[in-house]
Formats: sequence, structure tokens, C-alpha cells
Amino acid sequence: MKDTLYANGTLGSENYLVEIKTTNHTVMVDEPKSIGGADRYPNPAQYLLSALASCTAITIKMYANNKGWDIGKINVDVKLKEVLLSGKSSKKIVKTVQFENPLSDSQVDRLLTIGSKCPISKLLEQPIAMEFEK
Repeated sequence: MKDTLYANGTLGSENYLVEIKTTNHTVMVDEPKSIGGADRYPNPAQYLLSALASCTAITIKMYANNKGWDIGKINVDVKLKEVLLSGKSSKKIVKTVQFENPLSDSQVDRLLTIGSKCPISKLLEQPIAMEFEK
């Protein structure tokens, strides 16, 4: 069995400023001023989108390296959009990937397919159980 991933969030006296500790790192999370935060750090949704962008880029780079393809820089743009599906408001994540170096259409198609299989993409694409423990 793989190691369990871990994150601990602590919210102190400052409105919406959360310190997140993982096994080896600490990051800060905040909310925009429009809802009472100080907007000094990314908000939770921005961290989620950042995780998806970075995971996509890393997965693509690993594959390109294994193939010996010189793709240069990879730019992954991730947006959370509000869309209407069957008359209901819903959310949709849209990824755009650009490569610095010229690639064939088949290389781009393969890299995008591989990028869509990054661990965070897989996690977001399927239902996941979530519960509170006491």
C-alpha cells in the first residue's frame, strides 16, 4: 500500500489565514479581501488548480524525457469555469497546454493524453469518498 498523503491546516486568530503543514513543507492559504481575508496567499481553489497544473506539467515532462523529446518549457493554464449543463449551473475545469519547442501534431496529441492521466487529474475525475473523523 502506498503512503498516506498528509496535510494539516491550522486557522488562528487572523481571519481566514491558514497554515498548512505537510510532511516536509509549510504553505499559507488565505481568502480574498472581498470575503474578509487579506489576500496575501492563494485561496484553496487556487491551490487545487495549481496542483492540477503542476501535476500535468510534471507528468508530460517525465513522458517527454523518457521519449527523448526536447519540448522546452511547458505552460499549463488551468481555469475553473461556471457552465450551464441541462439548465443547471455547474463547474468545469479547462486546461490549456503550450510547448516552447515545435512538435508534431501526433506528439502534441500524445503529450496531452499523457497529461490528462496525471494523478491529480485522475483524482478529480472520479468520485472520492470523504468523511470527518472524531
